[in-house]
Amino acid sequence: MMTRLLLCAALVACTDTYHYEPVSAGKPEGEQVALRAKTSSQFLRGTYADLVGRTPQTYEIVIQLLGTEFLRFTLDEETMLAASLDGVGDSLPMRNLIANGLLHSAEITIPDKGSVVARDYIRDQFRRLLGREPNAYELATFADAWQADPAVGPRTILRAIVGSREYQSQ
Repeated sequence: MMTRLLLCAALVACTDTYHYEPVSAGKPEGEQVALRAKTSSQFLRGTYADLVGRTPQTYEIVIQLLGTEFLRFTLDEETMLAASLDGVGDSLPMRNLIANGLLHSAEITIPDKGSVVARDYIRDQFRRLLGREPNAYELATFADAWQADPAVGPRTILRAIVGSREYQSQ
């Protein structure tokens, strides 16, 4: 008897219908998403990781005078640079200087222009740094500059992408 009651209750429960409102996520197709700039710390950690392959580090600095320790202090790259970036109204020029400095540091290995295929290198850097393929216009513009100007090469491509609003806003 109990089994029949449970079976009847289950059948009644199965006849209920539910109506759900349609759900959407994100922006409609083709609508632009507003970019939000990275904080100074986000920018620094990302740029260091993308270009140098490490995070900003902390160093212990010891200054000696006549063989005796005169001064000892800690230098934190991220804290020092983030404070500098946050201390100016528009940090974009300073961000670009930091990226340029990293691109010319001894810690980074950039291939010679002649050792890579321009369009392949450009595509690879867009994927790596922006997480997407370059559109036809971007690819053509970068590749044309690469071919037309001997000074444009891998370092220039990296500098342009890292300096872009898109990279600094992801």
